[in-house]
Amino acid sequence: MEKALLPGPTDIVMSTPTGPYQQEPLTPPRPTHHHSSSSSLSSSSSSTSSPLKPNQVGQVVLYGVPIVSLVIDNTERLCLAQISNTLLKNYSYNEIHNRRVALGITCVQCTPVQLEILRRAGAMPISSRRCGMITKREAERLCKSFLGENSPPKLPDNFAFDVSHECAWGCRGNFIPARYNSSRAKCIKCSYCNMYFSPNKFIFHSHRTPDAKYTQPDAANFNSWRRHLKLSEKIPPDDLVFAWEDVKAMFNGGSRKRGHGLFNGHNVFVLPLSA
Repeated sequence: MEKALLPGPTDIVMSTPTGPYQQEPLTPPRPTHHHSSSSSLSSSSSSTSSPLKPNQVGQVVLYGVPIVSLVIDNTERLCLAQISNTLLKNYSYNEIHNRRVALGITCVQCTPVQLEILRRAGAMPISSRRCGMITKREAERLCKSFLGENSPPKLPDNFAFDVSHECAWGCRGNFIPARYNSSRAKCIKCSYCNMYFSPNKFIFHSHRTPDAKYTQPDAANFNSWRRHLKLSEKIPPDDLVFAWEDVKAMFNGGSRKRGHGLFNGHNVFVLPLSA
């Protein structure tokens, strides 16, 4: 989830860490009652009330393993290469990269100064020339997709996400989680024609409305629906966003095998009925 001098925006280097950290046994995160996004994370730098400073170095404990953090653009970010070489060391670069893309996680590349800071902190080897950084929430989602139980969120029986995309002329519909039991399940009902589509087919379905603007769609990549399909609400509440992220994380390996339903998990986040 290295010969080029100018790395691309999504390039990631998976190199062996040389820092002083030792990997601890993987243990499930302890649940909290405050924010679901912090269930498996604890940050030593967040314990103080002082504001974040640019390039401030900290440490985040993720699934029992200390990961170096760095403040970039007023956001604490974690070193993806260090995560890949510790927590996700049993998975290949391609597996991590594909999962990261499927979850819609974008890396922020370090500047030379920031990379040197990470080297001195032990997160990256001296020979490294680039490193992608992701937020704590993104790191939690990525690791959970590999290491967690991946229990789908428990939602009300009649709940549906109001979603839309802007491919071609665009479209809007209702994503019904109760129908999403496989990667090809027809779980999205078009708001215009009332037909049902699977997520990877819905992004190629559009209606030309009076206010619609045509957007050239991507090449025929049916796995890109997680990037194009968004919640219609401009500023959705965090609980709704987290539930949507959890739903998108399902079947992200492209498996056609039918999975468990949305209503038989345990210790899962319960979306309020009023959402």
